[in-house]
Amino acid sequence: MSGEFNGLQALILNNCQYAYYVHCFAHRLQLALVAAAREVVEVHQFFKDLSDIVNISSASFKRHNELQKAQAAEITRLVSINELATGT
Repeated sequence: MSGEFNGLQALILNNCQYAYYVHCFAHRLQLALVAAAREVVEVHQFFKDLSDIVNISSASFKRHNELQKAQAAEITRLVSINELATGT
């Protein structure tokens, strides 16, 4: 897949000059990290909960909009009590 002249890498680079190739080592590292994280119950539970939250909140536009409104309200609250810097 990563052939320099006629592999998938070359085909993608011909169509998009800004694309870059990541060696399969990055994928193997991700798989190793996932396997290691499953061994730690707290880490596994955190990512499971995070996945559930993302799935639930993105399942409908209404939930997504409610989440965005709640985030905006929380940011406004934090800015008003000087807990969050705005950069201005």
